[in-house]
Amino acid sequence: MRKCPLIFSLLVFLVPSTPAWADAGQFYLAPGLQWMEFDEESTNLDDDVGYFLGLGYEVTDQLGFELSTFDLDPDPNTGSSGSFDIDNTKLDVLYYLNTNRISPFVVGGLGNANFNGENTTQLDLGVGLRVKLTDNVVWRTALRSFNYQDRDHEDRDMGIDSSLVFYFGGREQPQQTASTSAPAPIPEPAPPADSDSDGVPDSRDQCPDTPMNYAVDNQGCPIPVEEVARVELLVNFELESAEVRPQFFDEIEEVADFMEQYPDVVVELEGHTDNSGPSEFNQNLSERRAEAVGAVLVDEFDIQASRVTAVGYGEEQPMVSNDTRAGRQQNRRVITVIIKTLQRYQPR
Repeated sequence: MRKCPLIFSLLVFLVPSTPAWADAGQFYLAPGLQWMEFDEESTNLDDDVGYFLGLGYEVTDQLGFELSTFDLDPDPNTGSSGSFDIDNTKLDVLYYLNTNRISPFVVGGLGNANFNGENTTQLDLGVGLRVKLTDNVVWRTALRSFNYQDRDHEDRDMGIDSSLVFYFGGREQPQQTASTSAPAPIPEPAPPADSDSDGVPDSRDQCPDTPMNYAVDNQGCPIPVEEVARVELLVNFELESAEVRPQFFDEIEEVADFMEQYPDVVVELEGHTDNSGPSEFNQNLSERRAEAVGAVLVDEFDIQASRVTAVGYGEEQPMVSNDTRAGRQQNRRVITVIIKTLQRYQPR
């Protein structure tokens, strides 16, 4: 260490005087070996290997500054006895091309070379490779070219330095705030589909096309207020049939015209049968007959389906006696239309 008092004086000064901003970066110590191939035309010195020691500070993961020294004692290649003493001190800038485990880098610096007591300014440029062994230990090797102020610009020495880099005083990591650590909010589930916007989801809406200005019940159907009229609608059916014959369309159209004139009313159709066949069959048949007339109102005369309901009474309410064939014919009917007003609702 006696041959390089300047570098070690700087080490003693820097280490105990670590500035407050050091927490933003990272200091390191890099001991290693230095090999030099001297320009034979200007130095007449054999190749030599000596120690290398660097003290550095990395501002970021890719940019660092380093103060270093190396000591060599090469022999002259002219056959003369004795050795040549070289002390080298320099300040380098290192730039790493990436932050991966293995990273190439470029380096350049300015320093002083002492050749047997004679000082000269030197410039070094080089390339190297860094390999991270652990979080705090790195192996680093660089190939450099050295040029000197008092020698021809075409003369240069070539050197390879290899060292282990030991980091101390870790780089400060950003503090995680509550806002960054908080879990992402769970999105609210999408509301169930409601095609007619009546507040009743489609999954249970039995009247899917209810006008917007009517209040609806839990099934999405308009809520009647009161019965205002009863219209006798004569639609007769064949035995055991629910098919509406075209000859009755004119009577059904009269009901449709009334509903178009008064949009605030709904109709309820009542279906009936004679007493032929089992009562359960007759009940089902009467419902299908009422629904068939309702379908004519909707499909043929464009009445909204939500304004038409159907109910069947089977054989329970005959118009005339079922004792004759003519009587049974009259009882196979949809005859009554109950017209009701609707409860209006504020626009939704």
